[in-house]
Amino acid sequence: MLTFIREKAMNKRAILCVCIAIALVGGISGVIAQSSAPGTTSAPAAPPRDHEWLKRLVGEWDVQFKMYMQPDQPPVESTGTDSVRTLGEHWIIAETKTTMMGASYHGVLSLGYNALKKQFNGTWIDSFGGQLWVYKGTLNDAGDTMTLETEGPSLTQGPDKTARYKEVHQIKSKDSRTFTSSMEKEDGTWMKIVTIEYRRKK
Repeated sequence: MLTFIREKAMNKRAILCVCIAIALVGGISGVIAQSSAPGTTSAPAAPPRDHEWLKRLVGEWDVQFKMYMQPDQPPVESTGTDSVRTLGEHWIIAETKTTMMGASYHGVLSLGYNALKKQFNGTWIDSFGGQLWVYKGTLNDAGDTMTLETEGPSLTQGPDKTARYKEVHQIKSKDSRTFTSSMEKEDGTWMKIVTIEYRRKK
C-alpha cells in the first residue's frame, strides 16, 4: 500500500513538473515571439542621455579626498586614484584606491541604468567594513548631475541605527567631476561627510 501511494505521489510530481516545464517554455517562447515580431519590443532601451552619462565616467582619474570628521574641524585630506571601466553596455565598474588615517583603502562601485524602472542602480563595497551599500538615483534635467540615495549605519547614532544618505555625482567637463556624500541627521538636516575632486589623468 505504501509503495502504491509513493508511486502515485511520484507520478503526480512528474506530471506537475512537466506542466511547469511546458508553461515556462511557452512563456519564454511567447516573449521571444513578441520581441521578434515587427513593431514590438521586449523592453525599452536605455535612454541615450543616461547611457552616455555613464560612459563619460570611464577612464583613469586622480582624486583629492576631503573627509569631514567633525563639523567644527577642518577636513582630513588625502589623494588617490579612480579607475572606471564598462561592463557591457549598461554598467560601469569603478575602483577607488587611497590611504585613510594611515590605512590603505580600496572601494568598488557598480553603477548602471535600469530602463524599466527609469532609474540608476548601484552598489558600493570597500575594504573598511562589511556593509553593502545599495543605491538608486536619477539625473537632473540638465543631465550633468546624478543623485543617488541609500541607507546605512548612522554616523551619529551608532552602527545599530540607520540613516539616509545622499550622494551627488556632478560632471563639470570631460576631464573634471565632483562627488559629495551627505547623511541626514535626526533633525532632518544634511551633514556633509566626504567631497571628492576628480581630474582625468593625461
